[in-house]
Amino acid sequence: MRIAVDHILTVDFTATLARVTLALRVTPEDYHDQTVTGWRISPDCDARLRHGRDGFGNVLTMLYAEGPLDGIEIHVTGEVFTGPSSGVLSAAHPEALPPALFLRPGSAASDAVDLAALAAEAGDGEMGAIDRLHLLNGALHRRAEGATSAVLAETFVAAARRLAFPARCVSGYLADGTASRPHHWAEAYVAEFGWIGFDPSTALSAGEDHARVASGLDLAGVAAVSGAF
Repeated sequence: MRIAVDHILTVDFTATLARVTLALRVTPEDYHDQTVTGWRISPDCDARLRHGRDGFGNVLTMLYAEGPLDGIEIHVTGEVFTGPSSGVLSAAHPEALPPALFLRPGSAASDAVDLAALAAEAGDGEMGAIDRLHLLNGALHRRAEGATSAVLAETFVAAARRLAFPARCVSGYLADGTASRPHHWAEAYVAEFGWIGFDPSTALSAGEDHARVASGLDLAGVAAVSGAF
């Protein structure tokens, strides 16, 4: 699938600043069923961009700009071509950290839902791991009214960890007709298969309509923009 991205990030400051440093996680990468072409990050001011990686292996673009500035608009454009992976990351996908790190308990979203009830709806340990995760995905989707994809992803991660599955938040873009929009989902680790994407906003696996950008322990780790002002 061809996913066209044309996304504007607007960052407003509470005061006029002499200089700004921003960390951007907006760049997808090529891997077994995702190919990126023509990717551009275009701020509306004179700025220096330096590309590197964060501690989770995501592409990190540092933006440095001199003021006076009361805000920055960042235009992100490009295309991502995806294949039918059913949300499973290939074993060849580079992983900076071991799955066990993503068992860390605790999530801001866990205060808003009954994780024990979600875990119960996900079946017992006699079921297959993927079946339990799909049940969890569906149970969370049924409670999804009014929740953003970010909140649903964070809640899935908290519930999956409660079930002893390593899990992490993912950011990216979701195809929306001929365009796309920023989106969040989750990935859980199953020993026999590796990392598998689950999208509780759709109750399905993350498929070829998902363009993957970044993954992390929580939403803060996949934020499109963060920094020091």
